[in-house]
Amino acid sequence: MIEYLPYLTTLGSVVAFVFTVLKYLDSKKQQEKNERFKQFHKVFELVAGRTPSGELLVDTQQAMAIYQLAEFKEYSYMILPIINYYLNKSKDEPDDTLFRSALLETKRRLTKNI
Repeated sequence: MIEYLPYLTTLGSVVAFVFTVLKYLDSKKQQEKNERFKQFHKVFELVAGRTPSGELLVDTQQAMAIYQLAEFKEYSYMILPIINYYLNKSKDEPDDTLFRSALLETKRRLTKNI
């Protein structure tokens, strides 16, 4: 049994190292997920047409924010109801207006692979 002791010690060290690496990777993944949500939240604030300080956005800035939402497919369950709300709110506008075309294109891109 004593002849196996160096191997068991080495195995224990390897297991501890692997556990530490996995714990680090999980922590890093969670940090990246939180950072991505913060980015999403900032974009979503711009979709409302105002900066975080309350200043009105130019319509092109708002449209860019809407288009950018398509990059956050993992949050489509939150995005699509809001897009539908804005589409309903702007239903009297032609579809080729900047605002509606951005909404329609973003909705198309988010529902493309559902």
